Amino acid sequence: MSPTGLLFPLLSLLLLLLLRPATAALCHSEDKQVLLRIKSALHNPYLLTTWNRDSDCCKWYGVECHDQTHRVVALAFQYSDLPRIPSEVGDVTYLQELIFHKLTNLTGPIPQSLTKLKYLKYLTLSWLNLTGPVPSFLSQIKNLTYLDLSYNRLSGEIPDSLSTIPGLGYIRLDRNQLTGNIPASLVDLKGNNVYLLLSHNNLSGEVPPTFAGVDFGKLDLSRNRLQGDGSLLFGANKTNDHIDISRNLFEFNLSKVELSQSITWLDINHNKIYGAMPEVMTSLQLQFLNVSYNRLCGEIPVGGRMQSFDYSVYFHNRCLCGAPLDSCK
Repeated sequence: MSPTGLLFPLLSLLLLLLLRPATAALCHSEDKQVLLRIKSALHNPYLLTTWNRDSDCCKWYGVECHDQTHRVVALAFQYSDLPRIPSEVGDVTYLQELIFHKLTNLTGPIPQSLTKLKYLKYLTLSWLNLTGPVPSFLSQIKNLTYLDLSYNRLSGEIPDSLSTIPGLGYIRLDRNQLTGNIPASLVDLKGNNVYLLLSHNNLSGEVPPTFAGVDFGKLDLSRNRLQGDGSLLFGANKTNDHIDISRNLFEFNLSKVELSQSITWLDINHNKIYGAMPEVMTSLQLQFLNVSYNRLCGEIPVGGRMQSFDYSVYFHNRCLCGAPLDSCK
C-alpha cells in the first residue's frame, strides 16, 4: 500500500482517540448498581455526593477498584454521619476490605449479609455505636485475616467460632462491654504474629492455660477483671514484643517469670503480682515499662534501661527499692 493509502486509516484512528473521553469508565456495571443501592439505603448522604450515576464509580469517594478487573475491592466510610451499616454492602461481590470508622451516629447490630463477602480479608467497624453481640456468623467469612470491632457497645461473650477462621491473626475487640471468659479456642488462631486486643471490657475468669503455647505478637488484656496466674503468657522462647495485662486481678511471682528478649512494651500495673524483679530485665530494650501498684519487693535491678524510667513506673509496691525509688535499707 502506498504512503497515501496509509494516511487515511491513521488519521481516522487519531480522530477516534481525540474524540474518546479522557478517562473511560472502568467501573463494573454490577458494582455500580450495588453502590447506588447502598447510597439510597443511606438516604443519599452528603458523604457520598460523588457517587453519581453518570461517573466512573472507581473514582467515587471511598471506593477502590482492582487494577485489572476493575471490580470494587475496597470501601471506606469515615468521619461523617451515617445511620447504619446497610445490608446491601454484602452484595459487593469481590470486596476485600470494608471500613466503617468514626461514624458516631451509626447504630444497630452487625448485619449478617456480610457473610456473603467470601473474598473479604480486612473488616474494620470501629468507633461506632454498634450494639448486640460479636456475631458468631463472622466465622463464615473464611478469608478474613483482620478484624477490628473496637470502640463500640458490643456485649455478651466472645464467640468460640472466631478461632475457626483459617487465617485470622488480628482481633481487636477492645473498648466494648464484653463479658464472660476468654475462649480457650482462641489458641487455635493460625495467623502469623497474632494480635489479640481485648482491653477495656468486663472479661472475667482466668486466662486459658493453652495460651502458654501461643506466641502473641501483641497482647492487650488490660482493664478487665481477669485473675489467676498470668505468668503463662510469658516465655523466654516467645517473640512477643508487647504485653499489657494492667488493671486486672492477676497474682503470680514475677521473679519466676521468663521474659523474652523481644519484649519492648511491658505493662503489669494494678495487679497482685509479687516477688522480685528478675535481673534479665536489664538486658531488655524496653520502650515502655510499668510495674506500679503491685506487691513487689527487693531491689530494682541496676543496668540497661531500668534507671531511665520515672519513679512512677515502680511506686506503690510492697517493698520495692533502689533507683529511681529510695535506696534499699
